[in-house]
Amino acid sequence: MRFHHFFYICMIFSVCASAAHAQERSFLFTMTQAGLNEPSFVHYDAAYGRQNFEPFSDGIEQNLGLQENFGETFTLSAYLGMALNNRTTGTDEQAELLGRILRASETGIDFSAGLGFRHEYSGTDVLLGRMIAGREFARWQTYANLVFEHAFTAGRDPVDLTTTLGFSRSITNVLRLGVEAVGQDLEGFWDPDEAEGGAVVFVGPDASLSLPGSPWNLLVGGGAIIRATYSAESSTALRALPEPQHDGFIIRSVLSYGF
Repeated sequence: MRFHHFFYICMIFSVCASAAHAQERSFLFTMTQAGLNEPSFVHYDAAYGRQNFEPFSDGIEQNLGLQENFGETFTLSAYLGMALNNRTTGTDEQAELLGRILRASETGIDFSAGLGFRHEYSGTDVLLGRMIAGREFARWQTYANLVFEHAFTAGRDPVDLTTTLGFSRSITNVLRLGVEAVGQDLEGFWDPDEAEGGAVVFVGPDASLSLPGSPWNLLVGGGAIIRATYSAESSTALRALPEPQHDGFIIRSVLSYGF
């Protein structure tokens, strides 16, 4: 049995065997780890973009994912993706296991870390390491991710570093608004020979909708992808390396069902 078949079976079993609960998701690209008694969820993502940052492909992309919480300590996050564009149709898979290191209920400070694996559209295998730090208040929250990636192929940087930062505020019991930023290949600011095209910066708004008592949550957002620096070095990454000053954009929606 292939990995993606096993993943579908586990996800369907989990949903069918569990009662539905409300699930509110605050960020498109910044991961948070749920706390005790908060629901696990499955999600369907749809995105369209140009000159995207990894792991997102240019054109239309869809993926189906699962975030399963084991008590307050461990979280399993996994997804299967499919990209459709003018050149190719491909799939990728990613799975991460996260563990909570600190959660201070008095201050709202939350810190987690974990390891994972991604099989990219190009066929490249990538080892992942993620750190999550955040703080929650009564009506707003802020979270940051630091992701280390090592691709098992020639022509890629030995270690890629991606950072994300999100701020989110609850406006009503239905609506949450926020803003999110992503930085990738930031070593391009000081290394003119950065192997994957130079530093990339994304910034854009998020909006999250959840009806009280409903297990469904809709998160939408997007924004500009800015090529902050340019390197002429080649890369085996799926995304085509951009021409100088060739910026892009991404629009993404995530529909989640908590259980």
